[in-house]
Amino acid sequence: MEDWEPTTLAKLQAVLAGDLSRCTAAQLALWERCRVSPRRAAIVRYGSPEHVFVVAEHKGEAIYWEDVEEGFNVSPLGPSGEVLEHWCNQDELRWALNRWLQPSAAYQRVGPAQPVKISCGRE
Repeated sequence: MEDWEPTTLAKLQAVLAGDLSRCTAAQLALWERCRVSPRRAAIVRYGSPEHVFVVAEHKGEAIYWEDVEEGFNVSPLGPSGEVLEHWCNQDELRWALNRWLQPSAAYQRVGPAQPVKISCGRE
């Protein structure tokens, strides 16, 4: 089994290039308005402080690269630029952009794993 390592800026830029090649004209126009130079931002994953790359900001939210799940997610930003919500979607950039293009649409957000209580019937 491979050991996980945080993503690098070079890997993120390669992912962005591939994802942008599949975007529609509307998605690309939004990207051009909202993109930021990728910056590391604090996030809490499963109770541990870590970092992710924010790639776009719009109306108090960010699109960030979740390098554990290898996908883009949308989250509100905190006052210091930290990512407030940890999501586990494995979205391509175009799908994350659609959250801003179609804010009234229902999107499934996959949250971080939660402990599950398992009962074996012997309580």
